[in-house]
Amino acid sequence: MTIPAKLSPRAALYGRFSSSRQNASSAEDQLRQCEERATANGWTVVHRFTDEAISGKDDKRPGYMALQAAVEHREIDVILAESLSRLTRRQGTLGDFYDACLYHDVKLHTMQEGEISRMHVAMYGAINASFLDSLSDGTHRGLSSVINDGKSAGGRSYGYRVPKHPNGQPMTGELEIVPEEAAIIRRIFTEYARGLSPFAIVDTLNAEGVAPPMVKGPLDHNGKPRVWQATTVNGNRDRGVGILNNELYVGRRVWNKLRYINVPGTKKRESRLNPESEWKIVPVPHLRIVDDALWQAVKDRQAKLDARRDANRIEGEDAGGANRTNRRPTYLLSGLTRCGCCGGTMNIGGSKPKRLFCSSNKSKGKSVCKGIPGISMEKLERIVLDGLRHHLMQPEAVADFIRRYQIHQRDQDASRQETLARLRASQAQTEKEIANIMTAIKAGIFTATTKAELETLEARKDKLARDVQSASQAAPIIPDDLAETYAAQVDALVTSLNQPDSRLEAADAVRNLIDRIVVHWDEDAGDHVVRLEGQILELLRAATNENAAALGAAASFAVNGCGGRI
Repeated sequence: MTIPAKLSPRAALYGRFSSSRQNASSAEDQLRQCEERATANGWTVVHRFTDEAISGKDDKRPGYMALQAAVEHREIDVILAESLSRLTRRQGTLGDFYDACLYHDVKLHTMQEGEISRMHVAMYGAINASFLDSLSDGTHRGLSSVINDGKSAGGRSYGYRVPKHPNGQPMTGELEIVPEEAAIIRRIFTEYARGLSPFAIVDTLNAEGVAPPMVKGPLDHNGKPRVWQATTVNGNRDRGVGILNNELYVGRRVWNKLRYINVPGTKKRESRLNPESEWKIVPVPHLRIVDDALWQAVKDRQAKLDARRDANRIEGEDAGGANRTNRRPTYLLSGLTRCGCCGGTMNIGGSKPKRLFCSSNKSKGKSVCKGIPGISMEKLERIVLDGLRHHLMQPEAVADFIRRYQIHQRDQDASRQETLARLRASQAQTEKEIANIMTAIKAGIFTATTKAELETLEARKDKLARDVQSASQAAPIIPDDLAETYAAQVDALVTSLNQPDSRLEAADAVRNLIDRIVVHWDEDAGDHVVRLEGQILELLRAATNENAAALGAAASFAVNGCGGRI
C-alpha cells in the first residue's frame, strides 16, 4: 500500500520598509532571505506580500491587509517575516494579529526570533511601541535644534519656496520669498483690512484664475482643480493657520504651536493646541512679506468681529439658547440638501422666508458654481413630503428591487451552505482536539501549555458556535404589499409632524428615510426641480417593521433604486 506524502506547509512571506529615503530594494531583500529560510524548512511559498515606503504604524497597508485576508481565508499555514517590527509597530495591532493567526491555525515565524509565542508578542509589542515614542521624541528634539538655528523644520507656506544650490540641489532648511505669491498675500491683507470679506476676496481671485495654494497637489479629493476658499484666507486664529494668521508673513517663525495625534487604525492625524509656554518663536526678518501696520490693521478688524460674535453668543445664551451641538436640527431637512449645479451642500440664509442657497457659490464664488435661485424651506418641505408619500416607493421600483433581492438571496443561500459546511467541519475538528487534551489530562498530563491550549480551543469552540448560529439564520421574506404598507407608515409620520407632542420624533423618522435631496433649477420652466433619494434599508424598516436589519446586504446595491424625480 502506498502511503500518501505529507503536504508541506504553505508559507506567506512579508517584507516592508518605512521611508522612501530607504533602499527601494529593502523589502525584496527581506523576501529573498525569508525564501531561503522557507526552503530550508521545507515550506512551500504560496504568497509574497510587500509594503514599500509605508510606516508600520499604518494598519491599512495594502500588503499587510492582503496578508490578513490570506490568514482569514486559510490560504496559508505559516507566515515568515524578517522581524515582528516589519509586521507592525503597534502593540495592540500585533496582539490582534497573533490572535487571528492562532484562531486560523497559522504559525508565525520571523528570521530574528524563530517561531513566535505569546511572550514574544507581549515583549516585542512593548519594545516597538516604546521605539515609536522614542523616535517621536528624538525627531522633535532634532527639529527644535533646526528651529534654534534659524532654519525651517519642514512644511512650506504659500508665498515661499525652497531655494536651490547652483548644482540644482535644494537648500535644506532654507526658504525664500516667491514674489508673485507675495503680491497676492499683500493684496489679501490689504483688501481684508479695507473691509472686504474672505468670500469676496476669494471670489475675485477665482474669477481672475489666480492659482491657489497647492501644498497637496493641483487636484482636490474629488479630482477637481483646486480653487481659493474663504477658509484658506480666514483659517483659525487660535491655531495660527490661514493666510491672515500666519506670523511668518511678518518675519516671525512660530514652531510647536500645535501637536499632532494619530487617530488609531487610520492614516489621519488630529491637531491639538500646545500650551503657549511650549511655543518657540524665532525672528526671520528676511522672510517678511507684510509690514507691521498692515498686519495690525487686520488683527484689529478680527478683534472687532470676535467681540461682536461673542456679544451675540452671550445674548443668545441669556435668551435661553442651548448648546448647538446638543440640539436636534432646527429645520426638518437641515444637512440633507445638495446643489444640482455643483453637488455642494446648501445652507440656510435669509429671514422671511428662510431659503436654501449653494454653499460653494457663497464661499468660493461664481467661477466655482454659478449657483441656483434659493428655494424656500417651506416649499422644499412640501415637495419632499409629497415625494415621500407618492413618488419614492413607486410600485415599479419596488418590484425591481424585490426581483434583484431574490436573485441576490439565491446566491447568498449557496454561499451560506458552503460556509456552514466549513464551520461544522471546524467544529468537529475542534471537538476532537478538546477530547484529545481531556484524555491527556485524565492520564495525568496537565501543564501550563496544556491549560493554555485548552483555553484557546474552548474560545474557538464558542466562536464557531456563534458563527454557525449566524450563518444558519434564514433570509427575511419581503411582503408583496411593501409599497402600500410603506405609504400608510409615511402618511402616519406626516400627520405626526403636525402634532406638537410628536413632531420631534416624527421629524427624526422622516430624516432617516432620506439619503439626500438634490435641487436643480429649470431655466425653461423657471422653477426648481427636486430629486429625492431614499435610504432603501430605512424604507424597508418603515414598511415591514421586522427583519429589516437582515436586508442590509441586499439593500446596499440598491440604495438609490427607489429614488424618485419630483
